[in-house]
Amino acid sequence: MRSLRSQLILSHLFLVLLMVFVMSGASVTFFTITQSVNRVLQGNFRTVLAAQEMNASLQEQETAFALLANGDLPEARATYERATKVFESAFKTARQTATTQDQRASVEEISRVYLVTKLQATQVLPALGMTSTMSSLEMFKNRLRPELQRMRDLSQKLLAASRLAIIQDNELARQSAQTAFWKSVGITFASMAFAGLIATMMIRRILTPLAALARHAERIAEGDLSQHGLKPRSDEIGALADSFNEMAAKLAEVRKSEVRKMRRLEKISEAAISSLYDPLIVTDAQRRIIKLNKAAEVLFGPVPESPRKPVHEHISDRRILRAIDNAISDQKVSAGEDDSSHVQIKVGDDHKTYRLRVTPMRGEDGNLVGSVTVLEDITYLKVLDQMKSEFIGVASHELRTPVTSLILSAQLLREGAAGPLNPSQTQVVEAQQQDLDRLEKLMRDLLDVTKLEAGMSPPRLESVSAEELVAYPVKNLKPQAEKKGVRLTVGSLPEGNILKADKVQIGRVLTNLIANAIRHTPEGGEVRVRAELGENVVTFAVEDTGEGIPEKYRERVFERFVQVPGATQGGAGLGLSIANGIVKAHSGEIKVESEIGKGSIFSFTLPLSALLS
Repeated sequence: MRSLRSQLILSHLFLVLLMVFVMSGASVTFFTITQSVNRVLQGNFRTVLAAQEMNASLQEQETAFALLANGDLPEARATYERATKVFESAFKTARQTATTQDQRASVEEISRVYLVTKLQATQVLPALGMTSTMSSLEMFKNRLRPELQRMRDLSQKLLAASRLAIIQDNELARQSAQTAFWKSVGITFASMAFAGLIATMMIRRILTPLAALARHAERIAEGDLSQHGLKPRSDEIGALADSFNEMAAKLAEVRKSEVRKMRRLEKISEAAISSLYDPLIVTDAQRRIIKLNKAAEVLFGPVPESPRKPVHEHISDRRILRAIDNAISDQKVSAGEDDSSHVQIKVGDDHKTYRLRVTPMRGEDGNLVGSVTVLEDITYLKVLDQMKSEFIGVASHELRTPVTSLILSAQLLREGAAGPLNPSQTQVVEAQQQDLDRLEKLMRDLLDVTKLEAGMSPPRLESVSAEELVAYPVKNLKPQAEKKGVRLTVGSLPEGNILKADKVQIGRVLTNLIANAIRHTPEGGEVRVRAELGENVVTFAVEDTGEGIPEKYRERVFERFVQVPGATQGGAGLGLSIANGIVKAHSGEIKVESEIGKGSIFSFTLPLSALLS
């Protein structure tokens, strides 16, 4: 097969030859019309002119005989000779240009009559020395004039025949021109049609495989690598098609390799997920279960792969369902560290505790495709935590009696029950009593923590106002603030007994927060206590202008025994933990906002009385 370049050159060469053919046909047509016009102009028209000249020369011959009658023999002879030359010249032209049968017949008849007339004229005119004019005139009238008249009639006949020939040739020329015109039109249209056919064939021959290549490229882009671009060709399009086919084959090999890798990775992922110790739940964006690993199947039972089962039909725990729903609806991560994220599930005859973590799952384009739920088994941590709490409770309770006894002994020594003390002994006893008081407070806090965690100190709810809850802690701590040079103020407070709370426990929370704020606020600073009525809750806030809390400690300050490094030491790190437990027991929430060098705001919420009634 020729190359694409050769095909294009041949097609253009053919179109050029076709154009030359059309131009040649037009030239032939033009030549035919020209010949017809020439035949009219050079043939019949010259015959008409010759006939007219012949007729005029015959009249001049009659004039010569008229001069002879007047006796002017020289002039008559000169006129006759001149007229004879014109006639013979015109007759010669007529004989040469006559084309029709009528014209030739007239010319032949004129030729015969002219010979007779010329013979008679030589007898009439005394050209050879004749002198008698009377006899010549008689001969002219009787014999020569009729012949001249006959010659004139024949000339008129030739003229009429020539004019008729002109009309006939003109009609033939017109018909020839019209025929040539329609032939030219036919040839032009036929050539155009043929050229269009050739162009269509060439376009189809070139564009059809290119369109097939374009479709093949689209299929490749869509991932279909099983098709071939074109049938084998030896031109440039065939080379391009071969390149496409080779590319598709290589892409198919790469895809197979990637598919094998993906399957291997999928198997590894499946094995890894199935081998996870912690239960794992994978759902799609419609909250249908995609995958449960073996640990999750032990808890909830196996689930069919198809059709996908809605998660609420297979798992009944409300906290798990709510966390999955929040992850999909709000696209938020549920990964709390407190007891609110703990889920207890019965496994056989035992109850296990799991920490719930739910994460939205997104695709490569960032769109949500589902969620991943992990249940971290913290049963052993709960057991350890319970054992620790029990140990702390037992230890605190057992140490309380000897510590109380030591405190009493120190008091008796200070009062001189064992005799008067010198100044050094008094200083030692006072230091001992301060340490014992601090130890006794620590034991009380530890007992309170264990009671709150065990639910042994439920709040005794009563209708109170925000002003009542704030008044006693502020009044009790005002001297401490004044002693340090810190202003302790109370902001706006809601009016009326709108809360149901344990006045003692909430007072302890406020006391702890205010005391901490005073302790961490430098001299000249301010501690402000306020409360705001919100939607369904009242928010209490203790705001200071103190040191501030580093960001990494802000979420941990409510844990037990957590103290901020470098902060003013004032206890064992149990105060905020106790406050957190008390607020949660009141169905509230406590939090902190802080900025280094600008101070902190500790706030907690208490529900309105209508919500607790």
